[in-house]
Amino acid sequence: MSCHPVRAGEACDKVKFPMRLLAFVLLPALLLPAQTFYKTSDGPYFSTVADLDGDGNPDAILPCRGELKLPTEKAPANDMLTVLYTAGSREPHLRRDYRIGYGPYTAVAADLDGDGRKDVAVANFQANDGRDLSILWGAGGSEWLSPAVHLRVEGAPFTYGKNFTAAGAPVYPAPGLTSVTVVDFNRDGRPDLVAVAWSSDFFVVFENLGGRKFRQHRFPLLPGPRDVAAADFTGDGIVDLAFTIYSCNMIEVWKGDGRGGFTPWRKFYSQGMIPYHLKSGDIDRDGRVDLAVGNRGPSDNVAVFLNKPDSFHFAGSYSPGTPKKGEMTADEIRDVLLYDEDGDGVLDLAAVCHRSHKLVRWRGTGSAEFGRAFRDRETVLFDGKGPRSLSRLEQGLAVAFYDSSEFAVVPHRRR
Repeated sequence: MSCHPVRAGEACDKVKFPMRLLAFVLLPALLLPAQTFYKTSDGPYFSTVADLDGDGNPDAILPCRGELKLPTEKAPANDMLTVLYTAGSREPHLRRDYRIGYGPYTAVAADLDGDGRKDVAVANFQANDGRDLSILWGAGGSEWLSPAVHLRVEGAPFTYGKNFTAAGAPVYPAPGLTSVTVVDFNRDGRPDLVAVAWSSDFFVVFENLGGRKFRQHRFPLLPGPRDVAAADFTGDGIVDLAFTIYSCNMIEVWKGDGRGGFTPWRKFYSQGMIPYHLKSGDIDRDGRVDLAVGNRGPSDNVAVFLNKPDSFHFAGSYSPGTPKKGEMTADEIRDVLLYDEDGDGVLDLAAVCHRSHKLVRWRGTGSAEFGRAFRDRETVLFDGKGPRSLSRLEQGLAVAFYDSSEFAVVPHRRR
């Protein structure tokens, strides 16, 4: 078993939020409780939450990719998953690290084998040894997760036309998985997986056959897909898929047929440069599932697209507000989140900015008017720490910091 128990309190670096570093825009000054940063494995690149130990409280799941090296190296990236177990408080009480594939980018938790325990699937970007998708099956006792098993994406060799060294060697391996999500695509009662292959321009469905076995189906995408969101965008009761197309600043939406098949349905400009993560939800409360897209390039914006019968309508752009110098990226938005922070039934918006070291939150209004879906921007600054990902815990927003290999929870705002 490649896991290493570490008490989170012992791993804590004792760094708190200095009160002078809390900056709020368009709101009166607020005070947040002092916050502790907890150490993770090297370079956490994503965060999600799920109750893995069965105590009724969600735990923080953090794929840690570390620094990417050339795929010809024996270890071209970190290959660890950090789990910070909680007990209903804002602070985790136990850290465990599990070995997975190289360069893990994202993870998702679900009961894939129907045994009542949550399992974790991880998409590994820099896998050069067939560990493209890692699955850690839920375990009993005190371990909670079994040692990872690995799935190789079928169909190699894959097309690769991305980044090369001066000598003409690929900088990244193919297929290069960057995102994974879970949903029952064919409505057979078993959760399936879909993963995005940035290096080779496709997505792959892992159809869950039961008995911890999967069948693969591949579908081509525009060059450079990055993230995926699964939801019923067409309103027919069948799950569809939306993708950010990182390399050409587009969004693709594919319609599901309820049997595990998909066909292109919508395609539109991301209203910014380098669309990274996207999230889905009913922003304007009209019963249709909308999209919020974080553009990490020089546009430095979160674009909102309202889902209408004829198309997705661009409904406004939301900026973290960092002053720019020329056309350079000022914020570098690395993740976005749609969530109901204050319990009013309206979705709120959050984003983390790696370059400007900030978390930005907006309150949702439910309005469909252009530029009116969110208001009351609030900014929380982190002293020299580059946040990379965020997810929602009951007590606050869980934030992963890539450069400093840390994790923290920022309390929710009061109404």
